Amino acid sequence: MADDSIISAPADATETVAPTPDSGDNGNGHGKPKPWFKRLSLTTWIFIALILGVLAGMALQGAPEIADTYIKPFGTIFLNLIKMIVVPLVLFSIIAGVVSLDDVKKVGAIGGKTVLFYLATTACAVTLGLIFANVMNVGAGYTMPSGELSYEATEPPSLIDTIVNMFPSNFFQPMADATMLQVIVIAVVFGFGMIAAGKKAEPVIKICNAMSDVCIAIMRGIILVAPFGVFGLICPVIANNGIDVLRPLLWLIVVAYVAMIVQIILVYSGIIKIFARMNPLKFLRGEMPVMGFAFASASSMGTLPH
Repeated sequence: MADDSIISAPADATETVAPTPDSGDNGNGHGKPKPWFKRLSLTTWIFIALILGVLAGMALQGAPEIADTYIKPFGTIFLNLIKMIVVPLVLFSIIAGVVSLDDVKKVGAIGGKTVLFYLATTACAVTLGLIFANVMNVGAGYTMPSGELSYEATEPPSLIDTIVNMFPSNFFQPMADATMLQVIVIAVVFGFGMIAAGKKAEPVIKICNAMSDVCIAIMRGIILVAPFGVFGLICPVIANNGIDVLRPLLWLIVVAYVAMIVQIILVYSGIIKIFARMNPLKFLRGEMPVMGFAFASASSMGTLPH
């Protein structure tokens, strides 16, 4: 006959497990809600910073030197951080992307299609931009002061000169000058070289992949402080020029966004539907995080790895 002590535990042996801090339970069976400021998206914070920057700039119109001395440095630091990380980010990310294909012919085929896609969509974007700019009369009634401008128009380079200038004669100079087209060429050439080197290049490939991940992590960290950067950029502009400087720009922003929406609906969605045979809405929903990153960073190069 089995022992009853084995079958049933004593009443005093029953334990009540209290919720732990790690479980997210606040004692009533529900997780503790996040504070309201943590629930706001980065894009929302950037918009809030933009509005606060305009208001602060209006308040400091009588003393713009305060905005220039104490607020503008935040915007300058933010832009400098973006410029600092963009070049290594593009370099290592493109190298990692080229090497991941592991076939020079495949890279060449994809590269050719990418260039064709870029030229075609750029031509459509330029056409739409010209149409909207002329039809909507962007910039009418606004004269930008040009007394301090020292730029003199020069004859644009020929097509041959443009192609020649894509290939740098120095490895480090394009990175120091942030000449992105030459940086991309360097990355592609080094990617081809690593593929050709085979197993001997594996240590370098691992370093490039690791550096790409590091640069992406740094870029994401920089973007987290974008609201401070936006505040530091817009406040001195309003303090020195007044709110009137924004009125023509607001119309420009509206027209630009309308043109971009038309580009997405007509051009990109058409390409996705015809060539990729995919539902454009499904694609755009999956693309939203990338578009959000691009909007927050205002850097197309910084968005490339995504």
